[in-house]
Amino acid sequence: MNLEHLTQAIGRIHASAQMQAGQAINRVLNWRNWLIGAYIVEFEQGGEDRAEYGEKVLETLADRLKASGHRGLSLRNLKNFRQVALAYSRPEIRHTLSAVFTTQENHAATDLQESGIRQTVSAELPELVHFPRLQGKTPDLPWRDGSWTERLFASLSFSHLLELARVNDTLQRAFYELECIKSGWSVRELKRQRESMLYERVGLSKDPEAVMSLAQDGRLVDSPETILRDPYVLEFTGLEKRVVYSESDLEKALLDDLEAFLLELGRDFCFVERQMRITVAGCHHFLDLLFFHRGLRCLVAVDLKIGSFTHDNAGQMNFYLNYLKENTAKTDENPPVGILLCADKDSEEVHYATAGLDNAIFVSRYLVALPSVKQLKAFMRQEQEILIRMQAKEEQE
Repeated sequence: MNLEHLTQAIGRIHASAQMQAGQAINRVLNWRNWLIGAYIVEFEQGGEDRAEYGEKVLETLADRLKASGHRGLSLRNLKNFRQVALAYSRPEIRHTLSAVFTTQENHAATDLQESGIRQTVSAELPELVHFPRLQGKTPDLPWRDGSWTERLFASLSFSHLLELARVNDTLQRAFYELECIKSGWSVRELKRQRESMLYERVGLSKDPEAVMSLAQDGRLVDSPETILRDPYVLEFTGLEKRVVYSESDLEKALLDDLEAFLLELGRDFCFVERQMRITVAGCHHFLDLLFFHRGLRCLVAVDLKIGSFTHDNAGQMNFYLNYLKENTAKTDENPPVGILLCADKDSEEVHYATAGLDNAIFVSRYLVALPSVKQLKAFMRQEQEILIRMQAKEEQE
């Protein structure tokens, strides 16, 4: 071993230890915050002298904690701790807390002995974790049990947990939990996806069986139908400030912030090429964007249209996909998939333009600004009405 090897080895050890220490601290802080919140909930619902303080329980508590010299326990933080405790209440909490605090106690044994502290945290846990008003609740979804909560608390920051706790709908919160774990979202990205109503948009493009798989076993089926979205929100491009823009402007805006575009597309998308030249019979054609999806194991062609979808667009994409299948895709890959990203579409026209094609072509709308609830409701109403109409036609035939 030379000095260079020694330097690298020590560097790796140092970085690894820092990372593990950070993860351990994050986990303990999450459970500490939950524990404080659980105490507050229990007191508010069953404290002997709670009536004496009325609605100012938390204010009085925050003042007393501050006077006692405890930092980080402001009124706002106490409210946040309570919110997370109410959102994540599980009967398996006792075992989890014992494991967390016992581990930390072992790591800090020397410090405790030197400071003269003999009574350990773990010795107090049987009393600490007795919260009948929280532990009486059963998991709202079968897989969202104590082990799932433990994974969340070990993997995510408290800011993540607080943002998730603000989602009231059970299925919707479960969806964002899964995406945070699988996609490694930052708090900022979680907020952006919530503000862009990702859950509602995903519901527009996924079939009911695939969506219900989330409730059954905690996963979304990996297929083009369930991975591709409608609409895509491209507010990061800044195009909403322009009255007129071209397809090249849209393409440039997407590639200028490729990271944001990949996050909007969803996890496992890898950028391959822009303006891919396809030459057939001496004529050159250009595919706007080409990606590869690791989960689907296939190329994903994206063609941008600043106007509404027309049936000619489907024919052009089918041409691209046939070429990619024969000349670009590798033998161990699945057939390519195409996305036509349009400003608007008529679902009936899409149906008749893509029905019977050998290739999988999907037409999605894009929005250059965050959608409103009214917009999404209109999208869903239109899709539902068209679906009912088409089903009625099929039954008549």
